[in-house]
Amino acid sequence: MSEYYNPEVQQLYPDTCAIKSQQLILEDFGIDVSETQLVQTANANGWYNGEGTNPQDVGKLLNLAGIPVTKQDGNVFTLVNELAQGHKVIVGVDADELWHNNTNDEKWMNWVNDFFGPQGGNHALIVAGIDTSAPNNIQVIVKDPGSGDDGKPYPLDQFMDAWSDTHCYMVSTNLSAPEFADGMKNFDYELGHLHDVAGVSYPDFQIFNDISMGLPNQVPGIDGNMLSPIPSLTDAFFDYSANNIDFSQIFTNEYLFNDYLDCDIINSSMRHTCFNGLDTIDWNSIQPMDISMDNGFDRLAFAQTGLDYNVFFNDCISQFSAIGDINSMELCQQQLNIMDYCECNDIDYSTSFLTY
Repeated sequence: MSEYYNPEVQQLYPDTCAIKSQQLILEDFGIDVSETQLVQTANANGWYNGEGTNPQDVGKLLNLAGIPVTKQDGNVFTLVNELAQGHKVIVGVDADELWHNNTNDEKWMNWVNDFFGPQGGNHALIVAGIDTSAPNNIQVIVKDPGSGDDGKPYPLDQFMDAWSDTHCYMVSTNLSAPEFADGMKNFDYELGHLHDVAGVSYPDFQIFNDISMGLPNQVPGIDGNMLSPIPSLTDAFFDYSANNIDFSQIFTNEYLFNDYLDCDIINSSMRHTCFNGLDTIDWNSIQPMDISMDNGFDRLAFAQTGLDYNVFFNDCISQFSAIGDINSMELCQQQLNIMDYCECNDIDYSTSFLTY
């Protein structure tokens, strides 16, 4: 039996992994209901038929209990972003690539099944966290109803192989779990997210997440095999985190992901980040370039001032630093990084963001 085994995590029936995952999340939200009760409810609503739960029905038990969810095909950045906001996440995987991937024969069989077999997952589990303390050996921490493992780590590459068989399907709560839930003790509920992700401020991490939205999960490699540009973005992220490069330097030929950027998709996602950041900054506490900001920030009016945006946001950073408002300071740095993204990709920050 695994050192991570927890009988409270183990599902009772062979095909109720998705139901058990939802039951564990309901417990995190303080809702006491048994797996058997949820099986009966799911069966009555057509969300379970004795052969498992269809992917599109995962999360409906949470919705029924008043916990809204988002369903999407994600990537490692979108996964981390949900976790960073205190959301609980269920993913679909090919369990064989997690449970039976130790010997060379097992690895060979999984590769053959990936290449020649039908695509799709056969299991649902909860991602409890991601350990990035060793950037060259990232571990994904899971709570697995199938094996009963609670807090078991898997190497990122192995997890991604298992997850990619479902096109990286994920279901995440739209609400942060309450303070008494597992893993939420040090969560910053005032901010609504972790302060930083692997040493990168959350506002800067959001930009990496936005960029990941505009990347395909897989593209043909020069040898004909499929590859993902996401690991290249991950490399850039950790190089930036370690202060080895400036943000603008991630947009170079050194990083493969630049060959596959869909800036239309990225811009659409990044505008939300940009606007939300500008609305969240505490403008009332400073007077950048001697401009009174008592009425908050007006994007359209700001764009018509003719100010040098770079000088403006750097002055804001200096003033926020002086008064100790780290969150507003980091949100101003976020705007500078968005400007770097625009400059490196021939996008006009003013028309594509401020006056869009």
